[in-house]
Amino acid sequence: MPTPLPLPLAGVRVLDLTRLLPGGYATQMLADLGADVLKIEEPGAGDYARTMPPFIGGVGESFVAVNRNKRSAALNLKHPAGREALLRLVDGADVLIESFRPGVMARLALAHETLRERNPRLTVCAISGYGQDGPYSQRVGHDLNYIGYAGLLAHLTSPGQSPTLPGAQFADIAGGALMAVAGILAALVGRATTGEGRIVDVSMTDGALALLPWLATVALHQNGREPAPGEGWLAGALPGYNVYATRDGRYVTLAALEPKFWAEFCQRIERPDLIERQYPRDDADRQQTKDELAAIFRTRTRDEWVAALGDADVCLGPVNTLAEALADPQLRFQGVAAEAEYGGAVGTGGALRTTPLISDAPFATRLGLPPLGAQTREALAAAGYTSDEIATLAHEGAIALGA
Repeated sequence: MPTPLPLPLAGVRVLDLTRLLPGGYATQMLADLGADVLKIEEPGAGDYARTMPPFIGGVGESFVAVNRNKRSAALNLKHPAGREALLRLVDGADVLIESFRPGVMARLALAHETLRERNPRLTVCAISGYGQDGPYSQRVGHDLNYIGYAGLLAHLTSPGQSPTLPGAQFADIAGGALMAVAGILAALVGRATTGEGRIVDVSMTDGALALLPWLATVALHQNGREPAPGEGWLAGALPGYNVYATRDGRYVTLAALEPKFWAEFCQRIERPDLIERQYPRDDADRQQTKDELAAIFRTRTRDEWVAALGDADVCLGPVNTLAEALADPQLRFQGVAAEAEYGGAVGTGGALRTTPLISDAPFATRLGLPPLGAQTREALAAAGYTSDEIATLAHEGAIALGA
């Protein structure tokens, strides 16, 4: 049998100074793909997510969600010897990712440029709400603020309705974590040619705005004019691209955008007269077509509609709950979740795959969750510290050693 390939990012060393969701999600993706991620945490408290309720086995759910396959070292970056320990780790690292407020790293004498002068091959990635510079760079915020600024929240609604608070963190994950991973991987590929790392500035607000390419293109080409919320083609303007209630109070999605799908749908529901009404002439025509479809969809349950049209060329599917999605036969076939051993009181549970399927790169939880500072001694020894030096650093409060 051929020798299995190493994971795609095997050998890539990442120092993770982030806390909470965006950075944790990004570095977990890198770790799942084989990178050696060393989580640098504050002695005593560690990542805030460790102690934020609700809990699984005494550990914050949000920490469990995004910190598998990592190691942990506890360094006091406000202590000169703790900063020097980080710099020694930087010497052998490929990537450093942080999510402090812009300017904090410089005040700690760890400015991005300083790190890269020490290790020119290092890629530094900074995740922040609004970017490292500019009039909002020092503003605090969270996902809801960022999608509000980016114009995304305004379009999560229907005409005449208030914006809908989303259940997913668009700015944190799509605008922050995924943008960070894309930037880091691009920088690593570029380094293969130049030998030089880069600085990756991830603004979660910028990233959230990047999720609106169609609407933004319209606005940029129409002197700022944009479709009103609920009036864009993919936001409610087309009866054939919408969500409809069913007889049992559940919902189905209809996304018959192409004329061939719309025509097939109209034939299947025995309403060929609707084929010519795919693109409404005006608001009254749009509403009439929607009302007629709504009445039709209320004649069957959600599952009856899926059974009747799910395999037809009409682009119809269910609105699943999360539990239903995790149990869906296609998603289960794809292996979107796997059993994982998290260790400690968390024990065994499920883990959600957050990376694409890559050949010879099986999804697995190899290291579980890192106890705070569990690998401090190991990481510093690899950086050249002796046992006596490590003991001295711990005595001085520059580091903390895990149990």
